[in-house]
Amino acid sequence: MPPFKTPNHPTDPDHANDLRRAYEHMGRVASMEISLMPAEAKTITALATLAQFQLENGNHKEAADLFRAAEHICFAALANDGSQTAPPSDGLLKAILRHYQQLIEKADEKWQRIGDGQGVLTAIYKASRTNASRTYKLGLYHQALEYAHAADALAHVKHHGIHKPAPVPKAPKTKTPKSKETEKEFAHQ
Repeated sequence: MPPFKTPNHPTDPDHANDLRRAYEHMGRVASMEISLMPAEAKTITALATLAQFQLENGNHKEAADLFRAAEHICFAALANDGSQTAPPSDGLLKAILRHYQQLIEKADEKWQRIGDGQGVLTAIYKASRTNASRTYKLGLYHQALEYAHAADALAHVKHHGIHKPAPVPKAPKTKTPKSKETEKEFAHQ
């Protein structure tokens, strides 16, 4: 995972809070990343790289949501198959299913409002949605909820936009001395 680089101190409290969130999510991701299989590690590295880009450009909310998605994917990848835990009671199962549906509907609504695109964010979103659906159908509710949370976090990023840095203005052209006489002239300016 790339190192956590931050700009100088943000002055806006919302930006400071988002920066703190990014830092916390990144720390949890870093501690889990070493236990992941290569395919998941590649996904996490891609999200961390996108998040770092957002941090470097002052987009702290997007960075926090990218790290949040990475964290949920880590949790899903590391969760057991549920065979070690007792099955949920009927009341808990209803609550799980309701929450799962809310997450998926909210994520899909945000994602579809913007429209599908190309790129790594779309690929990871689609994989998270596919994995959420697959694990849900298998009754692996821990994983299903984590993948649904990841899809929701990615939809937040897509909804707010992956920001590109502003173009760097071109430096003004300067005259270069062509002879020793003009060099003296430039030296006195």
